[in-house]
Amino acid sequence: MKAFLLACAAAIVIAAAAIVILNQVQEPVQQAFATTGVRL
Repeated sequence: MKAFLLACAAAIVIAAAAIVILNQVQEPVQQAFATTGVRL
C-alpha cells in the first residue's frame, strides 16, 4: 500500500511539472500560425 501511495504522489508531481514546463515551452496560436495566409 505504501508503494501505491508513493507512485500516486510521484505521478501527481510529474504531471504538475509537465504542466509548468509545457506552459513555458508552447507558444500561443496567434504566434504559432502568424503567416500571411492564415486568418484567426
